[in-house]
Amino acid sequence: MREVMMTGMGPGNFSAIRSQFLRCYDELSKMARQKLRSEYQSSTLDTAALVHEAYLKMDGSQKGYADKNHFLAIAAIVMRRFLVDYARQKKRQKRGGDQIQLTYGSANQAVMTSPEEVLQLNDALNRLKALNNRHCRVVEFHFFGGYKHEEIAEMMGVSIDTVRRDWRLAKAWLSKELKN
Repeated sequence: MREVMMTGMGPGNFSAIRSQFLRCYDELSKMARQKLRSEYQSSTLDTAALVHEAYLKMDGSQKGYADKNHFLAIAAIVMRRFLVDYARQKKRQKRGGDQIQLTYGSANQAVMTSPEEVLQLNDALNRLKALNNRHCRVVEFHFFGGYKHEEIAEMMGVSIDTVRRDWRLAKAWLSKELKN
């Protein structure tokens, strides 16, 4: 069941976006915590910082949001992009020991231990998106958003079996791509 957003969530309605952001703050914090399970050695980025960075990007956008799930999905993508930009910045600095560790706490645990790996994953996801956008979205929602297969199926309007199949195929494809 899709939760309908408040009226006025269209482009440019910043007060409505702020209001929705406040209502979803706990869920956004949970997503950010999943992304930052292991702290950066510099300790300059924490859960609140990632959530607030996402807010700044989303508040300044001219996009509207169809419903709560759409809003949270866009937030997950914005957080991913911020982490990729952060990794690029760390890579440019060339300081030893600047490592990012992102974990997904499930049996399908994936660990990113360096900015280079985050950038490689981002490049691979961009290639996957060109081949199959739905597979890419499943990975983004599952890995970066922390959503369960059931939640992804609901957000995307497909069956749980389709999401599971897409996840398996995307995971296998990414594994092959990242080994090369």
